[in-house]
Amino acid sequence: MLESSYDVELTSFDLLVFDTFVPADHYLRQLKAAIDFNPLRALVADGYSPDQGRGATDPVCLLKFSLLQFHYDVSDEGVIRQTQVNVAFRFFLDLSAQARLPEPSRLSQFRTRLGTERCAKVFQEMLRQARAAGPVKDRLRLKDATHLMANLAVLQTLRLLAQTREQLLAAAESFAPTEVVEHGLAALARRQATADLKDEARLLARVTQLRELLAWGAAWQERLEQGAPPVSLEVYEAFVAQLAIARKVLGDREPKAKDQLVSLTDTDARRSRHGDYDDGYWLDLSLDADSGWICALEVLAANADEAANTKNLIESEAAAHGNEIERLSIDAVGDNGPVLKALSDDADGPQLTV
Repeated sequence: MLESSYDVELTSFDLLVFDTFVPADHYLRQLKAAIDFNPLRALVADGYSPDQGRGATDPVCLLKFSLLQFHYDVSDEGVIRQTQVNVAFRFFLDLSAQARLPEPSRLSQFRTRLGTERCAKVFQEMLRQARAAGPVKDRLRLKDATHLMANLAVLQTLRLLAQTREQLLAAAESFAPTEVVEHGLAALARRQATADLKDEARLLARVTQLRELLAWGAAWQERLEQGAPPVSLEVYEAFVAQLAIARKVLGDREPKAKDQLVSLTDTDARRSRHGDYDDGYWLDLSLDADSGWICALEVLAANADEAANTKNLIESEAAAHGNEIERLSIDAVGDNGPVLKALSDDADGPQLTV
């Protein structure tokens, strides 16, 4: 539950320390002068109960902690630890010398509470204020993408097939327990029988077994759709989803298969080659050349066409703010016909530099 007021009263000692140790040209002093953070509280208020629970930590303060983490690339524990001794951090956060700092876990809880939609609203409001105050201009956007490592352990094909089998059997355990045990014992026997074989032979054995399981699963799907035995919608959908993943994993074994699944722990991650092979995502960005502010961003699978996403970035900013960008600079990835044509055909769009 949000409190009625989060007004902060700093002592004369606090103000003296801030004036003495935080230079006039410090980034955090400039950011604090450019952005009025108080309106952001209303944008996240619907994430809190209006009349239940204890008084919540000021969401504006937690938003500022998140900004510090992003800008200085520090963890939850790191930003709290630095705030204990960093005068500029305390100035930005409006924290007096005597103020208690939140537990690091509070920051991760806040990010969960914030969610994607509220975070986007906060982002657009800050960008709107920065454009109105002057730091963000529409003279030039710089378009680039950076790789994000997926939160996964990259699995060898043998292990990926084994995990796919185990997850499919687990999804069927509630309605076919006896058959699940039988398939599990068969998998154990096959693994022991092929333990001394070459990897190619072991792989063939696991692919063969997964194909057999898919045929078994497809037959079970038909029975479930006919209501025999009756199962909940949740159980049915979970089983069908695992069948789809198993088909995808088998399809990826084809020599020319594209868009390969690289992990069952992060099924949206993909593999790409940008110098070296990487598994994960692209963080695709449009930055204001004058201020360095991010003006639009999108997370793409690592094998996505980041050049083609250029138009989406420009249009998403225009949709939110109604602005018109004069010029756009993109690296060599944009030097291809379809991308150049799509941007050139837009008479109201920015002039392109590659």
